[in-house]
Amino acid sequence: MNSRGVLLRIAGCLLVALTAAATAAEAAAEPGALTPAPEDLRACEPPDIVTGLTLLETGCRYTSPLVISHSDVLLDCRGATIASMTRRGITIRPGLKNVIIRDCRLHDTGGVLIEGQTPADDAAARDEARANSSQGVVLDHLTITSSYMTGVFVDHYVVGATIRNSIVEDGHHVGVYLEHGSQKNVVSGNLIRNNGLFTNRGIRRIGPTRREGLSVDGSAFNLIEDNVFDGNAFGGIFHYKNCWEFHTTNPESRPRLQGSDGNVIRGNTFRNMDIGIWVASRQARDLVTWDCGDQSPYENPVPLTIMMSERPWGVSDAFLGYHFNPELIAGLVDDRAPEPRWPFPMALYLFEDFAKDNRYENNCFEELKTGIRIEDDGNVVADNLFIGDFEYLYLGSPFRARYLDRPLRDTVIEGNLAVSPSGKGFLENSFLAEGEHVGTTLSQNGSAATPHCPSPAEAPS
Repeated sequence: MNSRGVLLRIAGCLLVALTAAATAAEAAAEPGALTPAPEDLRACEPPDIVTGLTLLETGCRYTSPLVISHSDVLLDCRGATIASMTRRGITIRPGLKNVIIRDCRLHDTGGVLIEGQTPADDAAARDEARANSSQGVVLDHLTITSSYMTGVFVDHYVVGATIRNSIVEDGHHVGVYLEHGSQKNVVSGNLIRNNGLFTNRGIRRIGPTRREGLSVDGSAFNLIEDNVFDGNAFGGIFHYKNCWEFHTTNPESRPRLQGSDGNVIRGNTFRNMDIGIWVASRQARDLVTWDCGDQSPYENPVPLTIMMSERPWGVSDAFLGYHFNPELIAGLVDDRAPEPRWPFPMALYLFEDFAKDNRYENNCFEELKTGIRIEDDGNVVADNLFIGDFEYLYLGSPFRARYLDRPLRDTVIEGNLAVSPSGKGFLENSFLAEGEHVGTTLSQNGSAATPHCPSPAEAPS
């Protein structure tokens, strides 16, 4: 074995030993960087190459990005700060194995990027891209603040990345993004708050320009558990399949060939936002300005006259401006009036969205306008707790059901509990749109006395 092989083997052993030694101490630790940082930081130069065991200095402020291009790496920042740059703070190149980044602070950077592969648009190439993607990447106990791009971006076709025990807050865009084609990633034990409120220029986002804490964009079979989503501009978790937007003007735009399917979302807390979870969040949005490359099943534009006169409305319809053009009119609805002001655009361009067979279990929702809004098939909502009086669950897909004759199918809603100050039960505070769902299972949903959302340690397993 050559000298580099020996060093790699030693580095691998160090990774295992350090990870095992830290597990017990970190299990009970709060999210975010572990090592306290001094108030006064000195400017330091980052290492030229990050390889093996790389240690940064606690009292340092690094203003150059770190790029990881080798497998079997443990980058331990020891509480150091990476700050004030116009690029990603940390980039992990594609195709790497066993990369751990821990105990870092990133402030006013482009966040962390786990790069992916860009395959040809056929099934074999996509499978090959996943097989050759970076795997075993772990981001552990990071504090990522004021990112001008996404706080953590898991790129297309990345498999098995883990983001845990971290804080992602005050970002100008989405907090954490799982990009199309990626699979089997884990987002666990994080605090994701106050993201998507302002643009990079400090202008407050309004209506649908606001963003969510976690985007699941054509990403499947992920585990999202024991996180707190608090105060993000539009909501906590949005599932959707991008419509291949801006396909004629953006040379990097690629078709999304996988739905936001088969994800497990459990043990999370959602509070102080409009929507906790929105499933198929672009199913009924007007995408006329998005230059979508997908084939639409609708005869666009879709007229709204029948929809407006015949359909009752849920709470989230009203506050989203879903009578019916949220892309153009959200933020123009007069909240003081019982019905929105007219006239608004009377037709819109629709594209189908895909977020099937996901599970939402043992989560807690409070201080929201809508807990979970579901607009696709086969989803399970089980054993969740809703505290307060708001729209706990919205189930319906108005355009798909009425124009395509395809109501939502096979939703399971069971074992959910409500703590309502007004004494209402779970279903009384939910909106299940008549004629827009079939095969729905409802069982053992009721009331509870628990006055607060449990901590992750208290949540049922």
